[in-house]
Amino acid sequence: RPIASMPWPHTGLLIMGWSSEEQLVCVFDTGVVRTFTVHCEPLHTFTIDERIRSERGAVLAALWPDGVAVLTQRLSLFVNTSLSRSGDACHKCAELKAASEPLCLCVLRPPRAGSADVQVIVGTAEGPALLVDRHEARDLGLDEGPYMAFAVSSSGRLLACLSTRGVFMVLSVTDDLRVLDVANLDCRKKPKQMVWCGDDCIALYLAVNTPSNSLQHVLFLGGPQNDWIPYQYDTPLYLVSECDGCRILSPRKIEFVQRVPESTEAIYSIGNCDPPAMLCYALERYDKGDVCAQESLRLIKDDLADAVGTCIDAANFEHDPASVESLLNAAVFGRHFLPEPIDPERFLNTCRNLRICIELRKGPMDMPLTVPQLEKCGIAGMTTRLAQRRHHLLAVRICEWVRHSKDQVLFHWACEKIKHATRSHLTDEQLCEAILEKFRGCPGIGYAEVAKVAAEMHRPHLATMLLEHEPRSHAQVQVLLQLSREGDDVSHRMMLRLAMEKAAQSCDPDLLYGAVCAACDGDPLGRSADIQGFVRLLRELPPDMQVVGDVLAASLQRGQSFDRARAFHEQLGRGRQAACCAVQQVLRRPDLKDRERWLRFAKEFFGQPVEAGAPEAERLSMQFGAQASTEEAELLRSQMELEEKSLMKRWLGGPHRFAGQSLVETLVKLIGLGEIVEADNLRTQLKVSDKKYWRIKVRALSKSGNIDELHMMATCRTSPIGYELFIDAFLKAGRPDFATPFVPRVKNPELQADYYERLGMEEEARAARAQRQERAGA
Repeated sequence: RPIASMPWPHTGLLIMGWSSEEQLVCVFDTGVVRTFTVHCEPLHTFTIDERIRSERGAVLAALWPDGVAVLTQRLSLFVNTSLSRSGDACHKCAELKAASEPLCLCVLRPPRAGSADVQVIVGTAEGPALLVDRHEARDLGLDEGPYMAFAVSSSGRLLACLSTRGVFMVLSVTDDLRVLDVANLDCRKKPKQMVWCGDDCIALYLAVNTPSNSLQHVLFLGGPQNDWIPYQYDTPLYLVSECDGCRILSPRKIEFVQRVPESTEAIYSIGNCDPPAMLCYALERYDKGDVCAQESLRLIKDDLADAVGTCIDAANFEHDPASVESLLNAAVFGRHFLPEPIDPERFLNTCRNLRICIELRKGPMDMPLTVPQLEKCGIAGMTTRLAQRRHHLLAVRICEWVRHSKDQVLFHWACEKIKHATRSHLTDEQLCEAILEKFRGCPGIGYAEVAKVAAEMHRPHLATMLLEHEPRSHAQVQVLLQLSREGDDVSHRMMLRLAMEKAAQSCDPDLLYGAVCAACDGDPLGRSADIQGFVRLLRELPPDMQVVGDVLAASLQRGQSFDRARAFHEQLGRGRQAACCAVQQVLRRPDLKDRERWLRFAKEFFGQPVEAGAPEAERLSMQFGAQASTEEAELLRSQMELEEKSLMKRWLGGPHRFAGQSLVETLVKLIGLGEIVEADNLRTQLKVSDKKYWRIKVRALSKSGNIDELHMMATCRTSPIGYELFIDAFLKAGRPDFATPFVPRVKNPELQADYYERLGMEEEARAARAQRQERAGA
């Protein structure tokens, strides 16, 4: 029964076949691949590799369920491991080193879908059969070539080869292509088709000229260690390899050929007295009311359990409902006489699978599915095929009946509903409500993927309504960003705003950065970034979403684009952040005068009035920033003057560099150079407190080893910081004579006693401790 049809405007078809997802795949000599649904609707169109055109097109092609291999006229082999795209899925194989165009190609399936470890069997016209992959092309060492046809079994374990000399070979793919069987056929002509009948035998289809100049269509069935059986037809054929047999399509009928299963042979073979056959015979006698049925059961009493299992297994391979019912009744009949009950799971699964297959064979589905084929594709694969044929209700009912997830079926239904909604004139609200009604009770279904289909069908309002129910933030943002690239400016800004709101709510920095990049039309650090457009968009966001602007500012600062970060903050009225960017620019200015000018500039930013209602911390922060910028500018100017003086007066060890150092480091360096007067002047100019300056000076003199100056300082002036630092410095320098006079000036008796002990004055130490005890007693 025809499902659908379409006009065919394309030319140059090399090969066509079906993918593992039941999509029609067409490969053309230009290297173009087109895929279609079962309803002849275009899915994907792509070019495997542009180099195919430059090599005068493709001459041979081979398909496998997940990819395609093509051979060009210049004998270059290209493999594409996807049927929806090329790019990274395509690679060029090793050079064939063949003199002329090969006779045939065959692909050995990779170990997993999408794998690049694809091997191609190439039958050369010179004779050798080559095994080609992306690294090398090696000779398989097969004699009796050249080979004109190859075929891989449905399991991928066996490879059949037919040479122009009529030699037929079977190789083991899993055993390094070891030869399993060789036979001589009276066949010198290339067959129209050579396919596997399951994993059991090969079907060879030949068109032979008769003496009356008519075509005789002959089908040969045979294979490893089997005789070849001919079948003659008057009409053309097409063979379809299945996992459990071979389907023969002719203009008037469809036949299915398979190896007779062992369970079927054990029951129906002529004159068979095996336990399964005796069980079926006992049921027949019982149905007729013959009491001798018990004698048949008594004979197989020890093998009754195996007989029940054989009947169940044989039912899986039957196509006639009456035969299926008879075998299952025999199994049920035998179970009543078992001494111990057996697990019913096998029987239940068989009944379930048989019921599904029998119903699918009926119209309007007309799917000639067998139980082994159903077990191979699974309930998920079978319901997906039903959904692709738009039998969604039946697919959902089957999922509910077998307690299988129906999410994938409902997802396909929703996509089809949206794609064909123009015919039904449904509004976005009606469509959304219909989809939500079906999706209730399916928590794992992806609303974002359905919204993406709505976006592709130019229904952005429907897409945004569906996205409100999507729990995955990254999926929401991706679809909204896709919608932002479509439509007018108003729609563009609205979708970007929604995307940034969702990204901010997710608290995912990567997601947020992706939304920022989309709003800036590219990398925020790039020259073409639209910062002003982002600012306009940011002003439309609510106050709690301003974290989006912080992400952009952080990106600009990490990229050291401080000018753009400052301009960005200025446009948003963020004076403090703009001033901080100016300060960061100061630290990267090599020129000192330029750096001083930027510090004055930062001071002006910090000096701007704070908005009314701003928190007190904001006002204090601005004041502190203005004061710090002023002091840093003064320090920098003083440091430049000190550098000029060091050159003019030729200070010891010059020239000296002061710019970039802190105030404390500058004072320490001046004191270490012996420029005490300059240090005192700088301290006065920058208003350093007495206590802080005395500590800096003591440590600097001690570090530089200028103990005499330190002793003069302690002797001539009263210390505002006490004398502990002086004593420690004298002791460290090995001058106890300088330290001893200052120990009595230490106010803490315990610390005074410690200093006496370090000086070796035990009596004075005891006296100091006694004084401390007297004070404590008083």
